[in-house]
Amino acid sequence: QAIFVGAAPGAFFHKVGGMGANCVASTSIGCFFCIKRCSAEKVRNSFTFVPPRPSYTVQPDKDDEERGRITYRLPALERSNLYRQAVEASEVRWIRTRTDSRIPIVWVRRSPPKIEENDGQQDGASRSPLVLLHCHGNATDIGMMMAAYFEMTRQLGCEVVGVEYSGYGASSGKPSACNTLADAEAAYNFVVSSGVPPERIIAYGQSVGSGPAMALAARKPMGGVVLHSPMLSGIRVIDPQPDSCCRPSCVFWCFDFFRNDKHIKAVKCPVFVMHGRMDDVIPLYHGVRLSEAAPKDCRWPGYFPKDAGHNDIIERNSAAYFGEVCAFLRSVQERVDGSGASLIGKPAQMKMVEVAAKGQGGTARPYAEPMVGPEDGRYESIRRAGGRTQGGSREGHGDSQAALD
Repeated sequence: QAIFVGAAPGAFFHKVGGMGANCVASTSIGCFFCIKRCSAEKVRNSFTFVPPRPSYTVQPDKDDEERGRITYRLPALERSNLYRQAVEASEVRWIRTRTDSRIPIVWVRRSPPKIEENDGQQDGASRSPLVLLHCHGNATDIGMMMAAYFEMTRQLGCEVVGVEYSGYGASSGKPSACNTLADAEAAYNFVVSSGVPPERIIAYGQSVGSGPAMALAARKPMGGVVLHSPMLSGIRVIDPQPDSCCRPSCVFWCFDFFRNDKHIKAVKCPVFVMHGRMDDVIPLYHGVRLSEAAPKDCRWPGYFPKDAGHNDIIERNSAAYFGEVCAFLRSVQERVDGSGASLIGKPAQMKMVEVAAKGQGGTARPYAEPMVGPEDGRYESIRRAGGRTQGGSREGHGDSQAALD
């Protein structure tokens, strides 16, 4: 027990020798389970949720307490022209979930894109746009995601509804797998009740957000699903050797959560998976296997950039990213509207050069993607099992690389 008190998950591996990587990982999780008084929920939450210091508050509307506007708490965001524009284009709505959390969702409206001539067909601008229901990663909140949401509306001609999780940002409640699923469901219900047809809703799950997005898509009708650096399941993220025996996801299968590998088989809408090949938070094989597991008639060609990691798929090549997402959204819109003109146009070239903050030295730094996944090595340290299995955590990763190449 002394090994675990005050230690990060994975520290136990440095104290164990002579065991296979999967055995070490499973044994340490079993010990951690005991330390958490045999509470599977506490173990899941310790590994999965890392709420940052809230980046925003919600300024209430003077006439309606259920409405409001984002107010940034971080000076870096407040100084950014891009983040300020995002606030001007958005509105916050408070909603209540089935687990009794009160959470804010931010609805970022689009600027009408230029629509090409469509030979006398219905003007695309007169039809409602697609809405991305965005479930963010576990190391950020909707305040830090505002610039990304705003760029999506500008580049893709869609609207974005950012879902805040219980225990994150200005929300009440505590972060947990159960609460996160309830948060996404409540946001979906609100969007539908606001008049958006389900077939115009696209669930977008990034990193841990792939869990609630995928679960929602398996149960609710919608137009499509985008999985950005997703995981096969909550426990499979920490499998050192994913195709060998005694792996944690096998030993503790009854405690597994965010079962994307299971839920993806139940979807009835197009699924688009993207995953960086250099991802060391959630290995590449997670995204590749999820893409392959989607029903054949729902499977959209995946996007697996060679030089991207977990937190920088957009930043590495924004033109390629927006081009891929644009093509998927265009297909969804044409599927919904028939052969009519799409609201989704060719994305403009985006330059990630917005000055967002000044470092301690007083020099400006460019706007970059928010860190959506933890960079404290918590997952990698478990997979590596104290450094003895450098190739272990890349067992499935290497096979996926070879298949893509």
